[in-house]
Amino acid sequence: MQPIYILYGTETYNSEDLANRTGDTLGERGMQAVVLDMDDFDHALLPSLGVLLIITSTFGAGEPPGNAEEFHEYVMESAPALPHLKFSVCGLGDTAYDDFCECGKEFDARLEQLGATRIAPRADCDTDFEPPWEAWLQNVLAALASIDLSAPAAAPPQPVAAPVQQVAAPVQPVAAPMQPVAAPAQHVAAPMQPVAAPAPAAAPAPKKKKAKVGSRKNPFFAKVIENYNLNHPTSKKETRHVSLSLEGSPIEYKVGDSLGLFPRNCPDLVRRVLAAVDIPRDTPVQYEDEWFTIRDVCIYKRDVMQIDRRMLALAEFGANANRFAPILADKRLQSKYVDDHQLIDFVSAAGLRPDPQEFVDCLRPLAPRLYSIASSPNAHPGEVHLCVDVLRYELFGSMRKGVSSTFLGERAGPGVEVAVYLQETKDFILCDDHLPIILIGPGTGIAPMRAFLEERAARNARGQSWLFFGSQHEATDFLYRQQLEGWVESGVLARLDTAFSRDQEQKIYVQTRMYEARVAIWAWLEAGAYIYICGDASRMAKDVHQMFCTIISECGGYDADGAEAYMKSVSDQKRYLKDIY
Repeated sequence: MQPIYILYGTETYNSEDLANRTGDTLGERGMQAVVLDMDDFDHALLPSLGVLLIITSTFGAGEPPGNAEEFHEYVMESAPALPHLKFSVCGLGDTAYDDFCECGKEFDARLEQLGATRIAPRADCDTDFEPPWEAWLQNVLAALASIDLSAPAAAPPQPVAAPVQQVAAPVQPVAAPMQPVAAPAQHVAAPMQPVAAPAPAAAPAPKKKKAKVGSRKNPFFAKVIENYNLNHPTSKKETRHVSLSLEGSPIEYKVGDSLGLFPRNCPDLVRRVLAAVDIPRDTPVQYEDEWFTIRDVCIYKRDVMQIDRRMLALAEFGANANRFAPILADKRLQSKYVDDHQLIDFVSAAGLRPDPQEFVDCLRPLAPRLYSIASSPNAHPGEVHLCVDVLRYELFGSMRKGVSSTFLGERAGPGVEVAVYLQETKDFILCDDHLPIILIGPGTGIAPMRAFLEERAARNARGQSWLFFGSQHEATDFLYRQQLEGWVESGVLARLDTAFSRDQEQKIYVQTRMYEARVAIWAWLEAGAYIYICGDASRMAKDVHQMFCTIISECGGYDADGAEAYMKSVSDQKRYLKDIY
């Protein structure tokens, strides 16, 4: 039987998770599935494949995710005709972005152009990707039922060993033991250490070519230099400035790039989850062909916040199965339950006593987080800085924490080593020194704007810079105030406009300040200014875009359609650039 190849492109492991689940489903139907990271796929095999399924996310401004770049380039530029190939594509994305599912769309269109046959319509999945992925999978299964998989493909591919499922970057030893964290941060446990296998493990898969250090698959362990709160102690917010050392690292970043960071789960949350399912913390489980304690796997490698559908299905065997029967019988109720609850809520209510290995296998991978870099390498050689909002909130009467932000806020003090990798940008690039720039970065959106301004200061750039910054209260939430006001005095910033939404009865946002400065903004636009926006995609970025259109209409005399066309022209000239999330 010819194998069905499933290739995934991913940054945060959602596509990888769906690819593995797709492979599991095909296996249950008696089909042979080979699930591969696009980085691990031999491009030369593509013309010989019979059936190819692609599941991929999109990164940045319509770009392929990091592990899909080489395969994407091959398919788009070098691949031969593929008349014997049958394929289908599932794209993951976010409709808040202009280039929604663009990478999936490009794969889909290009494979058809190369003569391949689409066996099921492409799926474009929004952030709630489970329902459309399930519908896509059903379409694929229906199509495969009518395909003779016993017939050889155009040329039998070389045997490929089933890979170990890459859930996260390989565990690396830290350069030195973790040091106690300065108050108020806490000591971080040592990284995962293998334990003796309780039974013979399966033969390990052949070793793959090692990824370069500083990549998503082989992150660099950067030591924390500084970690402090940018907000006043009386603020309701907590925003951390985190400085990391890149000494000994091959990572070379530019302003506008992002840093991927592998977080660690809260040890107390892991303790509570394991207690709820009655699994001792030192129970050995298998992870990537080695044995580790379940506590270590849950801290370093698995998501103990989100509920996977496979985990939800275990409720059928729990002590409270009757309570969950209506939910398990209705996919809409499943989606709502998963959206509204966290893993600790589920395991506390379901009365599960699962097999430890099955429990771990039903947890999602612990995904890395991407942060806009907040520093210039010219201003801080050998360092990289982040600006991170710490997330804490209440749910069902108990306090909850953001996974990565509270790892950085509570357990990553000076001396702790953090696994990081570089995510380069292809579009969010600082323009030439002599050109004017308008920077709009409320809240932690200030991060790349600080990097741009540090870069301009280091290069003595002649071009004028104008920054719009906003937060809740001037007295407590004016991030990097001293540095920003210093740049105004030195001339690095030609103008600084601030909006503090809660300092008056009527809320004021950056777009309010933009309207007040509309005449000057129009003059800068006409003078060829570059616009950079960083922050919330769902509201802020849309409101700022609409304000630009309003300014163009009022100051330039354009109607609504004309204003949109003007902004499109600015975007086409690569003068309207966004780093939004």
